Amino acid sequence: MSMFDEIHKQKKELPKVSNITKKVGSYKYNLYQILAFIIFLISLVLGIIFGNLFPACGSTSSFYGDVCMTTEFNVFLMSIIWSIGFLVSVIFFAIGHIIALLTEISQKK
Repeated sequence: MSMFDEIHKQKKELPKVSNITKKVGSYKYNLYQILAFIIFLISLVLGIIFGNLFPACGSTSSFYGDVCMTTEFNVFLMSIIWSIGFLVSVIFFAIGHIIALLTEISQKK
């Protein structure tokens, strides 16, 4: 038997988009997972708001000066808020998924 015949036997088709949407649509989210989505959306909005509220200094009046001549959108602060919000939402989603798996296991017994 050749290697290509073995690969051909074990080859599986890729899932269709309609099958994926049916599986995702039938999944029931618990409170922790819904809270994770809400935290993620709030962190996206807060990142944009705080990036605009606390601008970064674009250029100063002199090399050692304290006075900002131009201010720019604070991309660094926005990315920090986005990354922290993403991590917190992933942690909440993982906790919710673990709880969902444990309740599914307890219902099978």
